[in-house]
Amino acid sequence: MSLYSAFYASLSGLSSNANALNIIGNNLSNVNTVGFKGSSADFGSIFSTSLGGTGTAGNGDPIQFGLGVQVNSVSQDFSQASFQSTGNALNMALQGNGFFTLQTTYGQQVFTRAGNFSQNNDGYLVAPDGSKVLGWNRDPTTGTVNTSSALSPIRIDAGATAAASATANIRLGLNLDSAAAVGSTLTAPVQVYDSQGNSQNINITYTKTGANTWSYSAAVTAPATIGSGATGTLTFSPSGNLLTINGNPPTSGNNPVLGGINWGNGTATQNITWDVVNTDGSSNVTQFAATSSSNSTFQDGYGSGTLQSLSVDQNGIISGTFTNGQVIPLAQVALSSFNNNNGLVQSANNTWAQSLASGTPTIGVANTGGRGSILGSNLELSNVDMATEFTNLILAQNGYQANSKAITTTNALLQATLNMVQ
Repeated sequence: MSLYSAFYASLSGLSSNANALNIIGNNLSNVNTVGFKGSSADFGSIFSTSLGGTGTAGNGDPIQFGLGVQVNSVSQDFSQASFQSTGNALNMALQGNGFFTLQTTYGQQVFTRAGNFSQNNDGYLVAPDGSKVLGWNRDPTTGTVNTSSALSPIRIDAGATAAASATANIRLGLNLDSAAAVGSTLTAPVQVYDSQGNSQNINITYTKTGANTWSYSAAVTAPATIGSGATGTLTFSPSGNLLTINGNPPTSGNNPVLGGINWGNGTATQNITWDVVNTDGSSNVTQFAATSSSNSTFQDGYGSGTLQSLSVDQNGIISGTFTNGQVIPLAQVALSSFNNNNGLVQSANNTWAQSLASGTPTIGVANTGGRGSILGSNLELSNVDMATEFTNLILAQNGYQANSKAITTTNALLQATLNMVQ
């Protein structure tokens, strides 16, 4: 067996441990990189050679000498890292399996765990390098986010508006004084919205017409008119509970309807149901010996609104809160998963690209198909553990030094051999 074999075996040790040091250095340099996943080198021996012609001992066992070491693979650690709250609504962290799906400025599809996203000047949701985040946008026609449609870059218009909604139901919590004299009145105004989101008022006046009996009359200000249902009667039991509505039992099906309201401003004619009785049978109107008063008012209409803030839920739905109080889903982030994460090819800017080894991505939404959930206003940190890396650094350093010592020793033996002829 030649001394040169020992020389080159130790040289392979130097090279392999140098590669390990390179990996450790890369891990440590990215200890503060958002969504970074650390790597480690896996060593394997190089094919052995046998001594002599037979290469076996007297007992038949092979006599083999190793030819050194090589880096068999570099494995990435895709384990979960810790999270940091940022207060930025468009920052997202993945808890569990999966990757955010991006489209680079060159049109290539890449994948990342780093969710430090923001909006560019065109409203697109982008990564720090300008790659666009892919997902599904709200369909303006249906008003929904269709995750069965094709992927597209997520775009959120800062000038988005929420359409107005005309009032369809009103509810007034009130008490009519049982001790009031006949002819006593109470007028309670109700603010409602027309089909264009304009604020309008309906005044309902209650007049006591007899024992346990009150009439009501709804009025609007000219040029507005009410077509039907503006007047009626409420009767109460001796205990002060609602007994009838316009002579009918007090059920939600018998609630009065203020029909054919025309506001005289070009808006659509409205029908507004007055929920005197709730669907569970409870009444919003009582007659007890207390001052007549209205203590609560509800209506389900609202005016138009502009986008005020954004939020992201665990399913990756980006919702907008509007100035009219409405919360509307605007888009949903797509997640990709792979059969073999270690088969992904590392790309620039903390991303990966698919390969034959990784397989094609399975694209869907969070919390389905084995994909994890999304934490809004959070970032996943690097999963590099410095204590582990420093330990591996010592081991790689010792391995490098040991192999360099073996080379030095082999060189000394070679020099001794050469000196034999002097």
